[in-house]
Amino acid sequence: MKQKSYDEIFSAFEEITNNYNRNNQYFDILYDAISSVSIKKSNSDETISVNDNKSGVVARTYTGNWEEVALEDITKLEEIKRKIPKVSGQGNQLQNFEGWKLNELVTPKIDPQKISIDKKIQKVRDIFEYLKDYDERIINPIIGYVEMNFTRIFFNNEGCQLRQVIPKTRIFIQPIAKEGNKIDFDYLSIGGEYGFEIFDLANENMEKAAKNSLEMLEAEFPPSGNYPIILDPDMAGLIAHESFGHGLEADQILRDRSYLKSLLNKQVASEICDISDDPNVPHELGSYFFDDEGIKTQKNYLVENGILKRFIHNRETSSKMDKTPKGNGRRQSFAHPLFVRMSNTYFEPGDYDLNEMISEIDEGVILNRGYFGMEDPLGGGLQVTSKKGYLIENGEKTKLLKSVTLSGGVLELLKNIDAVEKANLVYKPGTCGKGYEDFVPVTSGGTHLRVKKALISPG
Repeated sequence: MKQKSYDEIFSAFEEITNNYNRNNQYFDILYDAISSVSIKKSNSDETISVNDNKSGVVARTYTGNWEEVALEDITKLEEIKRKIPKVSGQGNQLQNFEGWKLNELVTPKIDPQKISIDKKIQKVRDIFEYLKDYDERIINPIIGYVEMNFTRIFFNNEGCQLRQVIPKTRIFIQPIAKEGNKIDFDYLSIGGEYGFEIFDLANENMEKAAKNSLEMLEAEFPPSGNYPIILDPDMAGLIAHESFGHGLEADQILRDRSYLKSLLNKQVASEICDISDDPNVPHELGSYFFDDEGIKTQKNYLVENGILKRFIHNRETSSKMDKTPKGNGRRQSFAHPLFVRMSNTYFEPGDYDLNEMISEIDEGVILNRGYFGMEDPLGGGLQVTSKKGYLIENGEKTKLLKSVTLSGGVLELLKNIDAVEKANLVYKPGTCGKGYEDFVPVTSGGTHLRVKKALISPG
C-alpha cells in the first residue's frame, strides 16, 4: 500500500472536514503512525521486535454518542464520508473551541531512526556484558530498550490543523544478584523524549545500578505497623498517579466509580500539598503538544493547598460537566478507543530540606523506588510497594531495607503529609493502561514527602 505524504494527508483531511458543518455536528479525523523498536536481553532470551510505521486513520462525529470509523488503508479516505453521515441540529452537543494550527517536530540529539538495528542490539549487549562481568554475584542482568516515534495529524471542523512528531525512548536495567540462598535486585529506569543518546545516560548509571543490586543482598526486612515515613519522588509519583489520579478521571466520575466525586472544592490532602497533571513538561515520556481530540495541552492544577480543584477531562466529559479540558483525551492508537488519561502527574515541590525531614523522626522508614501499585478509584484504598527502603533511627538514615508495602486509605495518607521537599522535581517514565489494555506513555513524580503516620509491612 502506497503511503500518502504529509502534504497529501493535510489536503485530504481538509477536504473531508469541510464536508461537515460545525453548526450541525462535531467531526474530527486523526492520522496516527508509530514506528517502534524493542530489544530485550537476559540470560535466557534475546528478543528483537521492529515495527516500521504502523499507521491508520480514525474519524468520528458526536450526536449524543460517538460514531467512529477506523481505517488501516489511508488511500481509502472516501469511505469516511460514506460511513459518517451528515446530520443537522446536533452542533451544540459538545463544547465549541477555537481552532488552531501547529506543526511541531521534536528533534532528538541523535535520531534513532538513522541508527542501524545491529548497533542498537550491540548497545544492549554491551550493557548486559558489563553487568555480567561487574561481579560474579550478578547472575542475570535483564535489559530492555524501547524506542517509539509517534506521528499524529489531527483536523476537525472547528479549524484545527495539527501535526506533532515526537520520539520517546526508554531503557530498563535490572541486574539480578545472588549470594548463597539470597536473591534480590534494584533497577534503573530512564525514559523521555530522547533519541539514541539515551545510551549515554544508561552508561553513566550502569555501575550504580550494579552496586545497588548487590547492596540489596544485605538488605533487612522492614518493620510492620504504623510509623512516620518518607516517600521518595518515585513513590510520591506512584501515589499521585495510581492511587489518586485514576479517581480524578472524569469518565469515572460520570459513571459514579470514583470516591472523589463528592469532594470537589473540599480538602483531600494536607494544606501543604499541591498535585498537578501537565502534558507540557519538557522532554518527559508523558508529554505532547495536543491530545487526540485536538485540545491544546495545559497544566491542570488538580489539588491546591490540599483542596481538590479540578478533575481530568476529555471533550465529552468537559461538555457534560461544563468544564475546560486540558488535553487528556488520549488513544493508544487509531485502532483503540479514546479515554480520559493522565500525562505527567506529580506532587509539586514544597519548602522542606530532606535532611531536616529525616532529622525530626526518631523511628521511621524511607520508601524508595516505586515498584507496584493498585488503583482503587471506587473505594479510595491504597496499596503501593517500594522496591527498597531505609530505616530511620534517632534522626538518621541507617539500615537498608527490602521492599516495603504501604497500605490504608488514600485521603488519610494525603492528609497526614506534614513536609514536602523543596528540591527539583524528579520524574519516572512509565506506561498506563485503562484497565488491562489501551496503554499510553505517562510520567509520574515529585519530591520527597513526609507522612506523620502510615501503615507499612514487608513487601
